[in-house]
Amino acid sequence: MAAYEASLRFWPVPFESMDLPSRFGCTHLIACGPNDAPALVILHGYFASLTMWALNIADLSQDFRVYAVDVMGQPGKSIPDLPIQSREDFVDWLSSILDSLKIDKANLMGMSYGGWVALNYALGAPERVEKCVLLSPAGGFIPLVSQFMLRAMPMMFLPRRFLVEGFMNWLTYTENLGDPTIRMIYDRVVDQMYLGVRYFRTRVGVMPVAFSDDELRAAQVPMFLLIGQEEIIYDPAAALARARKLVPNFEGDLIPQASHDMAFSQHKVVDARILAFLKEGLSRP
Repeated sequence: MAAYEASLRFWPVPFESMDLPSRFGCTHLIACGPNDAPALVILHGYFASLTMWALNIADLSQDFRVYAVDVMGQPGKSIPDLPIQSREDFVDWLSSILDSLKIDKANLMGMSYGGWVALNYALGAPERVEKCVLLSPAGGFIPLVSQFMLRAMPMMFLPRRFLVEGFMNWLTYTENLGDPTIRMIYDRVVDQMYLGVRYFRTRVGVMPVAFSDDELRAAQVPMFLLIGQEEIIYDPAAALARARKLVPNFEGDLIPQASHDMAFSQHKVVDARILAFLKEGLSRP
């Protein structure tokens, strides 16, 4: 929690903390942006927390009421009760958040594992999603490479910082770490991941999978996919090609000079692309 709070000090805009009860436990989130703006719910990556959005939130919250969620079962401030054990459970969990916030329909965005959760929700409850943004989603379109689990498992069984940092280095386009601000966010993510694997017992029993052709063809929600051109956990061009072939209302692109770190290391480019997609056709009083 000290590492979490240290990361949150870099949050650049005012926010309101919320804790929302459901049958799965108490979900923590923070809300920022104009109260009357369209809703945007954002979901972080695996074994991270909502604090990973610190470099994106100033842009995103200018024209949207952003709800940054600590994904249930991950080492943030959400407190699990009933474990999430299926894709359907994730749909129920996210629906409970929207119900508590009294939001009928929201824009939804996720990064990495959060991207897979967002895609799963867009397929499972399309009536609750306005538009869906996927940033370097873990799975969903094509399976993860076998190296992913081979590199991730050691740190889960032997939680040492050097193993976590080695895993994160593998995921990162390391030239981006020359920027002091990017390095700062990277170090905060590594801190929380290391302490998470060491002290937190995960309560999520759902691993990301590639969705079937039929599921993706049946997608009803406008979808936007961004992947780092140097993505390492799967072939980014192949993932983009399958999404473009199957998803009916789809836009997507590869972002140069980025791997799985894309959402924060290339945040200026990524934020601009996200907002252009979300604001297309949007009318505000």
